[in-house]
Amino acid sequence: MIEEISADITAFSKQYERQLFVIYDLGFIQNGEEFRRDIENAGNVKVIIVKH
Repeated sequence: MIEEISADITAFSKQYERQLFVIYDLGFIQNGEEFRRDIENAGNVKVIIVKH
């Protein structure tokens, strides 16, 4: 999933200054803070994880 989001960040950063990703987690993400931080380090990106 991180690879797919990274590809989206690269593609959309040319058109949009900021990006928001909302992830609906069914229990597969073990460490949500680390997951979110790794993606948000890419720039003007915000990640919201909704736990099921």
